[in-house]
Amino acid sequence: MNYKLACQVLELEEKPDYEDNEIKKQYRMLALMYHPDKNPSSDAATKFQEIHAAYEFLMKHNDQDTYDSDEEKTTIPKDSYRWVLFSFLKNVLKTDTGNYLFYTILEKISGLCEKNALETLEKLDKKVLLKIHELLRKYKDALHFGQDFVEKVEELIKCKVAKDECIILNPILDDLFENNLYKLTVNGQIYIVPLWHNELVYDNSGCELCVKCNPMLPENIEIDRDNNIHVQLKYTIGDLWEREEVNVNVGRKTLVFYPKLLKMKKTQTIVLKDQGISRINTSDIYDVSRRSDVYLYLTLGI
Repeated sequence: MNYKLACQVLELEEKPDYEDNEIKKQYRMLALMYHPDKNPSSDAATKFQEIHAAYEFLMKHNDQDTYDSDEEKTTIPKDSYRWVLFSFLKNVLKTDTGNYLFYTILEKISGLCEKNALETLEKLDKKVLLKIHELLRKYKDALHFGQDFVEKVEELIKCKVAKDECIILNPILDDLFENNLYKLTVNGQIYIVPLWHNELVYDNSGCELCVKCNPMLPENIEIDRDNNIHVQLKYTIGDLWEREEVNVNVGRKTLVFYPKLLKMKKTQTIVLKDQGISRINTSDIYDVSRRSDVYLYLTLGI
């Protein structure tokens, strides 16, 4: 085993150094996929051994022990499928203690036949089922779920959301910069919708009312999931020559950049910190205390 081969076995791009967590994450996923207890291929056992050897080599290359300090003490054998599954799920879901529910569900259905797994999922709350579906779709190969199973889970979701209602609003950029609210009336209920959110879910007489805000944007402007604004701009050198500042209109909002700070490059990015629209706060949907950033992508021509 050498460094190049170890990277190939773990399907990592060959580069000088990898963080320990990157190596562990890739090892856990591939070990699940090729574990001989679940993978029926004739070469699964050999492949699993190669994956483990590559993992050990790269960890030793980083002067690290292969003992997985991320995991709690357990009597489960470290080469068993159950332990690898335990380790993988703990790693995928470790960023939020509330994810323990999802970990428990995935661990349970991984050991069930398809029929029993679907029956278990059918009993779940809709929001929990949506998160489980997201994880299944992303990690179905590692968890040994086929595409047909994922599609059956999608059918369960359709049944659960059949009575829900979805309304799409189309605010303009000025609505977002001005923190405008939209008064929405559904079945006699009034909802005050903050238009800088991309999606909100309200209770509507036992069903869900989903309100999506899809802003009407010019072709050269996009808004990402963090509400940062991305603007594509084209100028010639003559457009900027001897100008102290350049105004960029984003709706009625005027942003400014300074040509003297530019580099002699065809493309470059200017970041205007805290000059965008309000950031989304899921704990307080009307909070407007923090602004997003604006990214200006300049292309210079002659």
